[in-house]
Amino acid sequence: MAPALPTSQVQPDAGALRRQVWLTLFRLVLVTVLLGGTAFWQWREGLARGGEVAVGPLYSVVLVTYAVSLGLAVALRLRWAPAGVAAAQVALDVGLATAVVALTGWADSVFVFLFVIAIVNGSLLLFRRGALLAAALSLLVYVPLALLVPPVAPPPLTLFAHAGALLATAALAAYLSEQLRSTGERLAAREVDLAEITALHEAIVQSVQSGLLTLDGEGRVTFLNRAGEQLTGYRREEVVGQAPAWLTPLTQGGERAETDFQNGRGERLRLGYAAFPLRSEGGAQLGQAVIFQDLTQLRAMEERVQRNERLAGLGRVAAGLAHELRNPLASMSGSLELLRDGAVRPEDRRLMEIVLREANRLEQLVGRFLEYSRPAPPRRAAVDLARVAQETLEVFSHDPASARTTVRTELAEARASCDPDQIRQVLWNLLVNACQASATATVTVRSRPEPGGGAILEVEDDGPGIAPEDLSQIFTPFFTTKPSGTGLGLATVQRLVDAHGGTVSVRSGPGQGACFTVHLPTEG
Repeated sequence: MAPALPTSQVQPDAGALRRQVWLTLFRLVLVTVLLGGTAFWQWREGLARGGEVAVGPLYSVVLVTYAVSLGLAVALRLRWAPAGVAAAQVALDVGLATAVVALTGWADSVFVFLFVIAIVNGSLLLFRRGALLAAALSLLVYVPLALLVPPVAPPPLTLFAHAGALLATAALAAYLSEQLRSTGERLAAREVDLAEITALHEAIVQSVQSGLLTLDGEGRVTFLNRAGEQLTGYRREEVVGQAPAWLTPLTQGGERAETDFQNGRGERLRLGYAAFPLRSEGGAQLGQAVIFQDLTQLRAMEERVQRNERLAGLGRVAAGLAHELRNPLASMSGSLELLRDGAVRPEDRRLMEIVLREANRLEQLVGRFLEYSRPAPPRRAAVDLARVAQETLEVFSHDPASARTTVRTELAEARASCDPDQIRQVLWNLLVNACQASATATVTVRSRPEPGGGAILEVEDDGPGIAPEDLSQIFTPFFTTKPSGTGLGLATVQRLVDAHGGTVSVRSGPGQGACFTVHLPTEG
């Protein structure tokens, strides 16, 4: 059994097929220009001399060449024995050269150089084997026929020169074609290595959890990895070749920095980023690269930790302060009540009532302060926020604060693990805050399950809204914009929600009302 041919010989690469196609086209052009032009010139010379010139054989050669080339092109298209088709092309080139030389005077023909072209074509098709095959066929056909066919044999020197030229051409073409093949193989191997390195680089860059984008010298995006697509909310295909305005904050400066960023989905993030130049080996700047991460959750956690640390110290101070304040207040209130019940003038009684009212107000403030700084641990239970909200609203409807407020509900079942009493307090504080925002406000209370797990409770009003400069401070203890406010209502809301492992956020703007959203976990 004959040994199997290597895969490269059975299935030629795309480069070999392209060479065969181009050489076929070259042969057709050469035949058309040289033979057709020569035949036409000989025909005109014959007319000028008054004689006839036989140009039919030349045209026959052209037609045969066209027909055979067409057949070889079909074989290439169908991938029929590519190596055999290449050998057939070498034989066709030698046969074409022989026919033309025979019709134009053998050794005296000006077309002997066609054998040289056949040898070069053979080296391009089959490398060394093709060059040697074309040279052998050319010498076997040309030398015997040049000696035997013409009436007068050509001079030995002419025949020797022609044969030597063909052999030299074959040797040079064989050498160069082998060098070409070796270079092509090395280049193909390097291309494979480059493709593997590029794929590895792409996999590494795409696997990085930080966003990565690169820019050219004009500030246009050239690359954006998957993490960058997720953070920015834009696909790579949408931004490559563009210089979007949202990119400007991320390219300012080269040191580590942070910025507030609104992505393509409308989410507001806190991004940490570092921008640095991309330079060539010569030091020329090619562009810029930016690495960025989402620090939103990290900064929120830091704020919660700092707030809890402050509250821990505040609780210690509050315990001592409440003890020191409540005892004198109780003594003052008791003494004033005794004096008021005695024989005092009416104007003194009025002043005593003012003092008693303010002392009572101070007592309530101390109580709320203690409630904020040292809340009881939540006693968790599986509850439905819709039911808790409905019960709270029934009680709140009898409160004077709701007298001129319209309350609407959009309550859907939302299961959460929480302390129902503390959540009632959270909702009550939010309702009072919404009613105080506008004397004739419409307040909407919503509850719904959260898609990712957990439950959501919302309180929205259509009041004047919150000024942008106040949004970052509204949960700070003792911060208030109301003349009679204590600044502990929203602070208590956040403290209770934090104790449940949830979050509370606000969405507002001047003239747009305010919407407070409480997220509570399904399990504690």
